Amino acid sequence: MGKVVKIALGLLGFGGMVVLGVSWYLETRDQREPSRLAFLEHCASCHSASGNGPDLLTQYHADDSADEITNRILVRHSDLVAQAQFPEPMVKALALYVMEQRQALPSITNSHAHAIPKDVVESQRHAFKVELITEVGKGPYSIAPLPDGRILLVEKVRGLSVIDTAGEQGDLVEGTPRVWSEIAQVGGSFAVLGSMLDVQLHPDYASNGWIYLAHSDRCQLDCGSPWPVTMVRVVRGRLVGNRWIDSEVIWSVDKDQYTVVPDAVASGRLAFDHQGFGYVTVGGKSTYDNLHVMDTPYGKIHRFNDNGSVPEDNPFWLGEQPGDSTSSRNTVWTYGHRTVQGLTTDPRTGEIWATEMGPRGGDEINLIRRGGNYGWPLYTEGLDYNAEYISIGKELGLDFEFSETIPPVVDFTPAPSLSNFIFHNSDQFPNWQNDLLVGSLRAQTLFRVRIEAGRVVEKERLLTRLGRIRDVEMGYDGFVYVLIEHNQTGSLIRLVPTG
Repeated sequence: MGKVVKIALGLLGFGGMVVLGVSWYLETRDQREPSRLAFLEHCASCHSASGNGPDLLTQYHADDSADEITNRILVRHSDLVAQAQFPEPMVKALALYVMEQRQALPSITNSHAHAIPKDVVESQRHAFKVELITEVGKGPYSIAPLPDGRILLVEKVRGLSVIDTAGEQGDLVEGTPRVWSEIAQVGGSFAVLGSMLDVQLHPDYASNGWIYLAHSDRCQLDCGSPWPVTMVRVVRGRLVGNRWIDSEVIWSVDKDQYTVVPDAVASGRLAFDHQGFGYVTVGGKSTYDNLHVMDTPYGKIHRFNDNGSVPEDNPFWLGEQPGDSTSSRNTVWTYGHRTVQGLTTDPRTGEIWATEMGPRGGDEINLIRRGGNYGWPLYTEGLDYNAEYISIGKELGLDFEFSETIPPVVDFTPAPSLSNFIFHNSDQFPNWQNDLLVGSLRAQTLFRVRIEAGRVVEKERLLTRLGRIRDVEMGYDGFVYVLIEHNQTGSLIRLVPTG
């Protein structure tokens, strides 16, 4: 056997061991989680279904916050906390564990299970039914309803296709940016380098036909890398028949900014405001110290003109920078983000809103403000997965006051893994008008959130156990369309009012 073959086989074997190891780690992480073990050792004898006291893991006090449960533990069980020598964050971690159990949050692997309700759903303000439009292929990520009733569909590892008005998914559109097959599938999630992400229509699509795609552009030897590296890029084009034509690169960064970090944290969500400016999100595809470096694209929301030029009123715009040709600071709009998985426009004001995933807790809905610092990784309501405070911000030497950051309008703790969302703006569900309809991955839940005067006045779970919700969009018919990711497939459903 030749030396090269032996090396190749050795690398394949090593790679397989790494994948198996990561798979085992993710699939057993919940069982090994420190606060679960602490609850079983110190609390379950009294506060579980088989205990002597009230079962804390049921829906009793279901509306408690993590802070309220934390304070209750500290006051009522101070002796236990002292005897067990719980560090300060462990008490909050116990509170999070109780809330996660009450909300029946599944593991990441189990979140791919799905069930589409067949009966009428009775919510607080509307009764509705759920219609299955079609099942789709592997890795669905985003949709964009068209004025004629068809729907554009993006599947991360397959590309762009069109679902017709009869619910039939067509062949992949030819001529779009290339996508690559997954490197591995761990816990039902894809590890990919080179995927398609979001699809968005130009605000004046009816007259110009422009469609925008965010994808993870990939290069290797052609950009001097011995292994594949990727980065979010935005292109636009038009759809003629089943072909992508007139393709143009609208937003990109220097290939020196491409990284080997998989696309799961790429984000790549798109939105347009009422002035026609476009926005794209970039997740933490690098080390966290780069999230606050303006010359890097990571952990930021970027703003661009619809034709790809750079607005000179962007908050960090410096014009030509001959000293750093790789800088992406000119398009930075906000920074200090972790993983922005949702981006939408308030149809009343044109303001841009975003959902952001925290660690264990600290998922957020944010109003995006020019030049804003959103605090990660120095400030978060979440904990690390080892039941400790998030310390990486201090370890990196980040030093700014909380008052200098933009706090979330809505905090979700424990974290449901928020995904994309919309403002409802049709007469089909008049009692939801201007409410946020928010998808989630781990929680498999479609939330309805009402915000008045900058504060939450209603929060409701419209649907649960749907599977991993990747996208929520308003159709031109006024119905709500929801894209769900399963393990190897997905579903596109529609919410229709009854009565």
